[in-house]
Amino acid sequence: MFYRIANIVRGLAVDMIETANSGHPGLPLGCAEIGAVLFGDVLKYDSAVPDWPGRDRFVLSAGHGSAWLYSLLHLSGYNLSLEDLKKFRQLNSKTPGHPEYGETPGVEVTTGPLGQGFANAVGMALAEKMLAARFNTEDYKIVDHHTYTLLGDGCMMEGIVSEAASLAGHLGLGKLIAIYDDNGICLAGETKATFTESVADRFRAYNWKVIDHINGHSIEEFKAAIIKAKETEDKPILIIAKTHIGYGAPTKQNSSNCHGAPLGEEEVKGLKKNLGLPLEDKFYVSSEVKEFFENRKKQLTKKREEWENKFTQWAQKYPELKEQWDKALNLTIPQDLELDSLKIKSPVATRVASSIVLNKLADKIPYLIGGSADLSPSTKTYLDNYGEVQKDSFKGRNLRFGVREHAMGAIVNGIAAHKGFRPYCSTFFVFSDYMRPAIRMAALMKLPVIYIFTHDSIMVGEDGPTHQPVEQLESLRMIPNLKVIRPADEEETKLAWKEVLKRTEGPTALVLSRQNLPHLEKYRGIKEFFRGGYIISHKEKEAPQVVLMASGSEVLIAVKVNLILKVNGITGRVVSIPDREEFLRQEKKYIEEVLGPKDALRVVIEANTGQGWYQLLSDSYYTVFMKSFGKSAPAQQLADCFGFTPEKIAQKIIKIRQGTEKYK
Repeated sequence: MFYRIANIVRGLAVDMIETANSGHPGLPLGCAEIGAVLFGDVLKYDSAVPDWPGRDRFVLSAGHGSAWLYSLLHLSGYNLSLEDLKKFRQLNSKTPGHPEYGETPGVEVTTGPLGQGFANAVGMALAEKMLAARFNTEDYKIVDHHTYTLLGDGCMMEGIVSEAASLAGHLGLGKLIAIYDDNGICLAGETKATFTESVADRFRAYNWKVIDHINGHSIEEFKAAIIKAKETEDKPILIIAKTHIGYGAPTKQNSSNCHGAPLGEEEVKGLKKNLGLPLEDKFYVSSEVKEFFENRKKQLTKKREEWENKFTQWAQKYPELKEQWDKALNLTIPQDLELDSLKIKSPVATRVASSIVLNKLADKIPYLIGGSADLSPSTKTYLDNYGEVQKDSFKGRNLRFGVREHAMGAIVNGIAAHKGFRPYCSTFFVFSDYMRPAIRMAALMKLPVIYIFTHDSIMVGEDGPTHQPVEQLESLRMIPNLKVIRPADEEETKLAWKEVLKRTEGPTALVLSRQNLPHLEKYRGIKEFFRGGYIISHKEKEAPQVVLMASGSEVLIAVKVNLILKVNGITGRVVSIPDREEFLRQEKKYIEEVLGPKDALRVVIEANTGQGWYQLLSDSYYTVFMKSFGKSAPAQQLADCFGFTPEKIAQKIIKIRQGTEKYK
C-alpha cells in the first residue's frame, strides 16, 4: 500500500507543477516513499484538529518541495482540497510556492530559505523537552511527541544547519529526528562539485546518532530506520536516506534538470506510464488510497481523543499546572506586573534598565524564557533567579545559544511556533545581521519573538566600526511586521516592555544603549508613548521655530540642543520617536500636531544612517546621521568627530536660521 501511496503523491505533485507551469518536481518524486511512511504510518496528528498540542511536529526544511507536502496533507484529510492543489502557486491560494505558516493547515512553519526549517525543528524539539519538564507528572505524560524534519543537500550546505545541529547534539534532543534526502544533486548540478564531506561523520561529531546507508525508496528500510531512531532517547537522530531525484522520470531522473522546473508534458506522460498511473486523469487519487487514509484518520482521531481524556484527568488532578498550561499556551499577561511602580535609578544604560524589567517580568511570567549568543553579561539578559537549560535538565529558563546568532534566531522561531513559551534572544545590535534571515521569517510568520539588541550606535566606542552599528536600525525598520523600539531612558524602557508584552502577533526588537542615560523629564507626559512618537519638551508659548526629532540616546542630545537654542532666542520643541514606523501609522492630525508647523526647521538626530526619516521632514530640514562607518575611540571623542555634540548641532541650526548656511 505504501508504494501505491508514494506513486499517488508523485502524480499529484507533477500535476500541480505542470498546471502552475512552475515548481520543483525533484524532491516530491524522490521522497515519495518517505512521505508515504511518515504520513501513512509514523506521524501522530489529527487533520481535523491541526493545532492539537499532542501532535508530532513535521517541518519540511527543503521548502521548495512544497508540492510533496501539499499532496500528503490533502491525502491525510487536512482542509486542503483537490481544488486547492490545482491552484498551486496562484494568488491567494492555500498552496503557495513554499510552505507558509498560517496559510495552509498542517504547515508548522514557513520554510524555503534553506536550513531555516531544520533550525526551527531544533527549537520545537527543545520546546517539547522544556514543556515536558514543567508539566509531565509521574502518573501523566501529557507532553510526549517527536519532531521530524526533512532536509536536502542544499540545507546541509548552509551554515545555519551546522550551528543548530551542534547545539541540538549538545543538548541531547532525543525526540528530534532529521531525515536527509541525500540524492547528490542540487539546482546547478551534482553536489560533488562543491560538497564532498562526510555528513555522517560530521553529525556524529555533533553528538547525533546517525543511521546511514538507507535506501530512501525502500519502505521496509525506511520504516526500520524510524523504529531504530525512536529507540534513541539521549541524542538527536539523523537518518541518511539515499534517493534518486526525479525518481520515475524517463530522462530527467538523477538530473538537475528536474530540480526546479516542470518536467514537461511528454516527460510527465512517461513518468505516469512508469508508475502505472492513468495518463489523462490529472490529480488522480485511487479509491484504495482514499480508503486507507480515511481509516488512518479514524485511528488518529482515536489517539487524539485518548490524549484529551488523559489531559482532562491530569487537569482535574493538577489544577495549578493546568492554569499555568493555559496561560503559557495563550501567552496570558498577568494583571499585576507593577512596572509603573518599578524604581530604576538613573543615569542608567537602557540595556541595564531592560535587565531590571526583564527579571521583574520573569517572576510574574513563568513562560518567559530566553538567552543570548554568549553575550548575556553584556546584553544583560540573564534571568538571575532561574536556572539554565542543559542536557537532561530542561526546567531552567536561561538558554545558552553559544556564538550562533543565525541558529539562535531560527531556534526561537521554532519555540514560538511550537507554542507554550514566549522566547527572547539577544546579541549586540551590529550582529543582528547574522540573524536577519531568521528575523525576517519571524516577521513573515508573525511570531511573538522578542529580540533584545544592545550596544546600539557608534557610542559603543573603543571596539570600533566592526562592533558599531550604523545601518542596522534602518535595515530592521524596513522589515514588514517587525516592531522596532529604541527607548531614550529607563522610563521609556519600561513602557517599551509593556508594548512588547501586548504584541502577540509579530516580533519586536528592543534596541538598547551601552552607555548610561539620565532620566528625561517628559513635560507633556508619556501617555502617548504607545503612538510611537510624542512631545517631551515644555509647552511652547508660541509655535516652535525648530522641531528636534530623535530616538534612543540621541533624545538627550536633542534636549541639550533645545536648551542652547532657547538661550539664543530660538523656540524649539523636542520629539522623542522610539518607534518611528508606529508613529507614521498614526492619523495625520496627530502627526501634524506633534511635528508642529511645516515652516519650522525640522531636525533629525540619530547616530545611525537615517534614510527613512524623509517621511517626517518638510521643505526646511537638517539631518544629523552617520554617513560612514565609525572609528575606534572613546565615545565622547566619537561624538565630537561625527558631529553628535549639542554644541555643534545647535551652532549649525543657528547658522541655518540666520541664513548663513544652507539646509543639509
